Amino acid sequence: MYKEEELLEIGVKIGKNVKVSKKASIYSPETIELGNNVRIDDYCILSGNIKIGNNVHISAYTALYGRYGIEIGDYCGCSPRCTLLSGSDDFSGEYMISPMVPQVYTNVKGKKIVMENFSQLGANSIVMPGTIIHEGAVCGCFSFVNDDLEDWTINVGIPAKVLKKRSKNIKKLAKEYENEV
Repeated sequence: MYKEEELLEIGVKIGKNVKVSKKASIYSPETIELGNNVRIDDYCILSGNIKIGNNVHISAYTALYGRYGIEIGDYCGCSPRCTLLSGSDDFSGEYMISPMVPQVYTNVKGKKIVMENFSQLGANSIVMPGTIIHEGAVCGCFSFVNDDLEDWTINVGIPAKVLKKRSKNIKKLAKEYENEV
């Protein structure tokens, strides 16, 4: 794991008790902000404008592509191999697709992704640009999130759809935890 001084030296804004694997790839560190009690595991990619709240876990092999912004609230998480894409190429054939050609030949469109407090992504989930995962919303493994997820719902599938409502008891547990700390 990086030491606090190392993260600050490369330009990442951090809170207390931040653990980032040295096997994670950090691009544009000056545009990344990590809250308190954040853990980012091996082989994650953090690129672009990323703001992560408190008590968040980003599991191994997760990629956060934040060219247009990614904001993750408190008590959130991404299970292994999730991908959050705040931008996407135009695949129509009218434009080229590659970061290796001048921007004038491409047509990348994007919008900020927001994960509100208490939201969670299941393993191998993909989140598309402009999506809001509202408070308490979660999705199961292999979900494709291309539309907003309603608050306090459990979602599954391709594309992700509501399976059922979710309990809000974790808000009470979070208050208990915060009172102990």
